[in-house]
Amino acid sequence: MTDKNEIKIYILHLMDRIGYPLNCNDVCSILHQESLAGYFDCGDCFTELIEAKHIIDSGMLDEKGEHTYIVSESGKQIESALSDQISSAIKEQSYRSAIRYLSFEKRGASVNCYKTPISDGKYNVHCEIVEKGRRVLEINVDVDTEKEADKMLYNFRRRPEIIFRGTIAIVSGEKNYIFE
Repeated sequence: MTDKNEIKIYILHLMDRIGYPLNCNDVCSILHQESLAGYFDCGDCFTELIEAKHIIDSGMLDEKGEHTYIVSESGKQIESALSDQISSAIKEQSYRSAIRYLSFEKRGASVNCYKTPISDGKYNVHCEIVEKGRRVLEINVDVDTEKEADKMLYNFRRRPEIIFRGTIAIVSGEKNYIFE
């Protein structure tokens, strides 16, 4: 993207979709990583969005002590009205990139998973990811053996962001994620 208005709309869309405070460097790194905008163009647009009060200081600092920002109500209105100007393929591709870039730990996500015996030696496996008090993924699967249940629990606890990304890719029809 080279048009500053497109970059601004996309910044608002990405920040609103991610749903928690980000610093300017993180946002620009995501856009630059996907070759959607130059790092300096993104920084300029980010600053202009702050000056227009479409992005506001969250009141929180990140782990490096940098200010983090959220989309204001006016920014959400603009994003809602204009985000269809950006292709859905670009939105999905960069959202997946953002998820890869921003670790669950950095985002304050927690993982909860357990097994429950149901009948005839079968188990229900429950796995969820909660981020900033909001459930972002919940999976319940019935399996035939305790060994299967234990393996699923182990894998989910070990790599929840891979399971999250894979689930999002499959249900959104982006099956190529599996082969990336």
